[in-house]
Amino acid sequence: MEWAKQTMIGVGDWVGGTSIEDEKIIGYVDSMDAYGTVKVMVTQSDRQEAVGHIVNSKRFKLEKLDEYTPTHESDVLSLMDLALMTRDQLWFDELGSTLRSIQSKRQNDSSKETTGFKHASRRIKID
Repeated sequence: MEWAKQTMIGVGDWVGGTSIEDEKIIGYVDSMDAYGTVKVMVTQSDRQEAVGHIVNSKRFKLEKLDEYTPTHESDVLSLMDLALMTRDQLWFDELGSTLRSIQSKRQNDSSKETTGFKHASRRIKID
């Protein structure tokens, strides 16, 4: 199974593992070569100086991270800002669809809650 995770790594994938310098890293694959060397743009590391820089690693030292699907409106809005900054129209459109889905679900959930209270909030006059 480890072999399958390593061979599925491609440019743009989020990975975690260790660099050639044995730093623990999380980031995305910037480039790869035929010899198994992978250049990773580091977003998190146990060596703070590596964050924001490209480091070298070997394919066998990395594992592809699971896809992240945002479930909160604030997370989607933050990613939409990032899509605008990177001028990624396709990603922005996908995130817009996700945002509408989250808002629709929230609206349906809140209407179910208020529907249940409408009958309970009626006033009855007792003489």
